[in-house]
Amino acid sequence: MDGQSEDPIQIESTDLRFPEYLGQEITTAVEALLFASPDPLTESQLARLVGRDKRHIPLIIDKLNLSYLEWGRSFRIERYGDTYRLYTLPEYDKYISRLIDLPRPARLSRAALEVLAIVAYRQPVIKSEIEKIRGIDSDGVIRTLLERGFLAVCGKSDAPGRPLLYKTTQEFLEFFGISDLSQLPEVAVPEAEIPRTIALVRPPEEPDSADEAE
Repeated sequence: MDGQSEDPIQIESTDLRFPEYLGQEITTAVEALLFASPDPLTESQLARLVGRDKRHIPLIIDKLNLSYLEWGRSFRIERYGDTYRLYTLPEYDKYISRLIDLPRPARLSRAALEVLAIVAYRQPVIKSEIEKIRGIDSDGVIRTLLERGFLAVCGKSDAPGRPLLYKTTQEFLEFFGISDLSQLPEVAVPEAEIPRTIALVRPPEEPDSADEAE
């Protein structure tokens, strides 16, 4: 859906000749397919996917483009060779180009994932409990996760010295693509083994060169 420098396409109203049997569902299905497909789609492909004659596809495309024009949408469907694709209007290029400047979320190291797994399943939890399970000092990792907003202090324990209690945050949920902690995978192993047996997996993303958390 990259912006194009071409002149706006000409749209001819098809309201009077649009077959009723195509229906709104078929029309929106064509739209959904073009949104979802990473590549342009041919008339034959679209027709096969929605179960209609390919001669109907241009009518559907025209109707969609007319509705986009009437609603003031920022995109259109264009014919590209023998295929169709969605594209954004040139006047929005200046905004779309700003996407390049957005920072990509940093990847997390194995140590960071271990700490997050322990906290996620046992929260609220104190640092000494995290370190007992990991078998290694975790000051640096916890500090980094606090700075990046994946962990937060949620009070103090009643244990001697009143150590801080840690919990995961909304940022943690968003990073791993879940809405709440109930969506974490079930663990049928001793809790002490959580960091080595549970995989906190983030939704796939494009490779980048971002630094890992400590």
